[in-house]
Order: sequence, then C-alpha cells, then structure tokens
Amino acid sequence: MDSQVLIPSIGAFLAVVCFATGVLFIARAQAAKRIRNRLQDVILLGNGDDSARTVILRDMQLSSIPFLNDLLKNARWAQKLDNLLVQGGISIRLGIFILLMGVLGASGFLVMTAVFNRPLLSLPVGLVGTALPIFYARQRKFQRVRKFEQQFPDSLDMLNRALRAGLALNGAIQIVADESPDPVAQEFRVLFEEHRLGLDMKEALKKLAGRVDSTELRLFVTAVILQRETGGNLAEILERAATIIRDRFRILGDIRTLTAQARLSGFILTVLPVVMAALIYFVAPEYLKGLVVDPIGRVLIVAAVSLQVIGFLVIRRIINIKV
Repeated sequence: MDSQVLIPSIGAFLAVVCFATGVLFIARAQAAKRIRNRLQDVILLGNGDDSARTVILRDMQLSSIPFLNDLLKNARWAQKLDNLLVQGGISIRLGIFILLMGVLGASGFLVMTAVFNRPLLSLPVGLVGTALPIFYARQRKFQRVRKFEQQFPDSLDMLNRALRAGLALNGAIQIVADESPDPVAQEFRVLFEEHRLGLDMKEALKKLAGRVDSTELRLFVTAVILQRETGGNLAEILERAATIIRDRFRILGDIRTLTAQARLSGFILTVLPVVMAALIYFVAPEYLKGLVVDPIGRVLIVAAVSLQVIGFLVIRRIINIKV
C-alpha cells in the first residue's frame, strides 16, 4: 500500500479512537457529577462545609461493558492493576486505562511501521507504548507515597496531641483530616467518613493501609489495631511510632546518598547498550544486519540481553537495602 494512502488512514483511525475515548471520559464525568450531587447531603464532614466534602463511595465497576467488567473482576492481574490506580490516585476505570494502553501500543506500532519503515523495531515500540500508562501509574504511586510519608510523622504528632487533649480516636482523626495537607488529609478524611458511616475502625484502618503502600502507615495501622484489642496508652504508642518513622527516614536518606553512584552506574550500564544499538540501527542498519541474519549473531543478541538483565537485577539487589 502506498504511504500517501496509508498515513492518512492511520491518522483518521487514531482520530476516531481519540474521539471515542474523549466521549467515554465526558460521559463518565457527567455520571460521576450526578452521583456526587445526589449524595452530597450524605457524604459530608461534620461541619457541613462544602469545601471539605469528600466522596468515599468508589465506582467498583472496572468497565462499563458488562462482559468486560465480569472478565476483569475474575482476573487477578486486573485486580492488581486496579489497586495500582487507587494507590496512584488515578480516578479512572480500569477498562478505560486498558483502552488507553491499547491505543498507545497500536499507535507506536503503526507509526514505526508506516512512517519510519522499521518493522524490526515496531513490536518493541508498541510494547513500550502499551507499558507507558503502567509506568505513569507506578510513578504517580511512588510520588504520592513519598509525599505521604514525608507528611506522616507531623500528622502523627498532631494525632498524638489531640489524643492527649482528651479527644477520642475518631475525633483525633478528624483533626488530622482537617489540618494536614494532602494526601494525608485526603486519606484520613476517607478513614473518618468510612467509620462515621458505620464501618468498623479495624476494617477502615485496613482499607487505609491498602490504599497507601507505605511501611510507615502499616506500622501505624498495626499499632492502633493492637492497642484497640489489647489496651494501652495509644498516645505513647503513636509518639514512639513517630520517632521510629523519623529515624527510619534519616537512615534511608543516608543510604540513598551512599548508593547514589551505584544507582547511576546501573542506569547508565543498562540504558547505554540499548541506545547505542538503536542509533546504529537508524544510522547504519547494515552494521547490525549480520547479527540478525546469522544464527550465531542471534545467539549473541540473546546472550547480551540476558547478561544485561542479570547485571541490572544484581545491581538493584545490591543497592536495595532494607531498613
């Protein structure tokens, strides 16, 4: 097929897909707005301030298509991916997220095939395009958890002071939800509302630990649950937990400083061969043709990729020091 016909066809296809995706997003936003307007009198903080409203009911459907929704509910990988969206604070359905992955993967594959005429690189580029939303979600999760952990010790101190002032645990949690910055305020607000609407505090704490993948938060949740089951001074327990968390952050900072050179070396050694191979393929493809055509060359490529992966995993294992 002539490229003058193929390229406009691909552009029209991508335009239709983007339009359909946009319609789905608009329809979902309108439905969510109607639900929020309907439930605004139910899900409010005690002071009735509209600016402090928080929606704790989450759409549990993974897709608006019933067949796809049932299929995703029974898939373990889909549940993990949906949990990743929750932990990253990405408020879209899993079905739309998977559709976005497919669109990016197909776009990368078609563009590399039609525009650059590089069939050998089309499949890897398509796979990278498919994985880009997952990388974005993981980065959002990492940033959100890191910000949460930086704010958490101060929030624990605030919770401790509220308990020492005579407030009950639920009232102290409300103080943290009102006074702390996001994302700590957001998560504690959801915790407060879930308990206020009838969920047991133990279950609400477990759901909080599931929404934020943080060792420090799990330490807090375990301490509170144990205190509610066995008794004890919760204020003293939280004070010690805040001290432990601050010491852990200090040690982690020292470790990151000491392993910075090793992390940079591992990144360069992993990325450099791939970048050089791509540059050589675009500039002088005949230099790599022998490796692809010759059986021994293909064996060498597999061996080189395997050694690169092994080296990356070894370096990552060395610098991944648990605290």
